[in-house]
Amino acid sequence: MSGTVIISLITMAGLGLLFAGLLGLAHTKLKVEVDPKVAKVEDALLGIDCGACGYPGCHQCAVNIVRGNAPPDACVPGGEEVAEKVADIMGLEIGSEPGKKLLAVVHCGATEEYKQRTGAYEGIKSCRTAELTVGGDIECEYGCLGYGDCEEACPFDAMHVSESLAEVDPDKCTGCGVCVEACPRDIITVEEVNLAGDFVSVACNSRESGATIRQKCKVGCIGCKLCEKSAPEGVFTVEDNLARIDYSLIEDEMDLDKAVEKCPVDCILNLPKPNTKEQ
Repeated sequence: MSGTVIISLITMAGLGLLFAGLLGLAHTKLKVEVDPKVAKVEDALLGIDCGACGYPGCHQCAVNIVRGNAPPDACVPGGEEVAEKVADIMGLEIGSEPGKKLLAVVHCGATEEYKQRTGAYEGIKSCRTAELTVGGDIECEYGCLGYGDCEEACPFDAMHVSESLAEVDPDKCTGCGVCVEACPRDIITVEEVNLAGDFVSVACNSRESGATIRQKCKVGCIGCKLCEKSAPEGVFTVEDNLARIDYSLIEDEMDLDKAVEKCPVDCILNLPKPNTKEQ
């Protein structure tokens, strides 16, 4: 072996050792200490990266919980079970109110038999696509299009479309809000439901006058205020021709059947509550 080759080998070995030393030094000086609690909190979360907590994924949620930027119940779909695990890891208490659960509510009750189609839509069977291309294919601009964007988006199989209308499975729904973001017509909300009281909804989202909405949908709210008069004060309010419910005012064992029965267009519905034991 020539002297030149030996020198080259020695030089390369020396450079390798030098760079290894520099990398080791950089790792020591620049490494970020990771709080072991982050891994524990992340393991307690669902790991579905749904974004309902307001962060891009479960890891970022865990980091912010540990840093004190997010509460222990930040994981909305995880519910009480996950919140308790996280709170135990962090040595914190959960501030959520007992006996309540977040559930998605669809503010439309028009099944296919009540929908007045504007024409045969031949595009992609997607609510968002239909809304963007033809402004939807039903007369009521506030109604459920029924192509199932919410069903496709739901990570818990809690949304299903039946007879062109989105429905919520209360046993599977976690109130994560993914369906809210998926709906191009903003007819889905997430409400905190009192599990001991009646669970009702106004199955309409139209702000048009009663006379106008009757021409477009037979089960649309006409703003008659009979629900407002038939229920405890403040539970129902009618503004802009539309009834709305203040779920925070629904108390244990409160009976709202009279309001449901008095609605002349049957747009106030009794909804099923989850069978699972909550809080």
